Parts: sequence; structure tokens; C-alpha cells
Amino acid sequence: MIFLDTSYIVSYYVESEKHHQRSLEIARIIEDREQIISRLVIGETINILNDKLKLDKNIIKEIYSELFSNYTVIEDHYFYDNALKDTVNSERRIPFFDHIYLVLMKELNIKEIASFNKHFNNTKGIKRLH
Repeated sequence: MIFLDTSYIVSYYVESEKHHQRSLEIARIIEDREQIISRLVIGETINILNDKLKLDKNIIKEIYSELFSNYTVIEDHYFYDNALKDTVNSERRIPFFDHIYLVLMKELNIKEIASFNKHFNNTKGIKRLH
């Protein structure tokens, strides 16, 4: 089981992204494993595709559908309170969304994350595949 971060998802679906080729390699490595995303990853992905990258809206719609079809999607709002505790108690300043992902991973006993965000490197008990 592996959690897929937004940075990995965007790189996988967008050929012009810096880490696109590496994301395809990672996809081959993890193809036989359960691949977990959360609803927040979906929302974050769509925001980036629409607002930052300005992808064609039909492509965004296709990717949205594929995210629900190709991955196990976790409802993540259950983890917000604990993620907020981690956010205010942590010396590290990482995005709140990433605290949510870390809490989700801890609660679901997921030990690995596919991500191109370096701040996941220094997280005890989590291996970053990048």
C-alpha cells in the first residue's frame, strides 16, 4: 500500500511537468500495490490543473474521473483535527494538507508515499518514493 501525493499525481498526468518521466517509472514500480489517494489530493490536483497549469477543461474532467477509477480514494475529513494538532505542535512548517496526509498515513498504517515534495524526507516512519 502506498499513498500518492498531489505532486506525484500532477507529474504523472501532465507530460510537461518536470518529474513526468520519473512518475511513469514509479507507476511501473508500484503497479501491483494498492494506491491510495484522498479526496483532498483530488481537490488539490484539480486546483493545480485548472488554476496554475490552465489545462483544457475536458482533460481536467477526464483526469478527475480517472482519479476515482484508478485509485483507492479515502475520505480524509476525519483526520483534520489531528492534523491541526500536528500543525500547531510541530517545529516544522509544512502545509496543512501535508499534515493531513501524514496523519491519514499513520492512522491507516501506510509507510510509503510517492511524492516530489522534499519535506516528506524527514518524517519518521515514512519512506518517500521519488
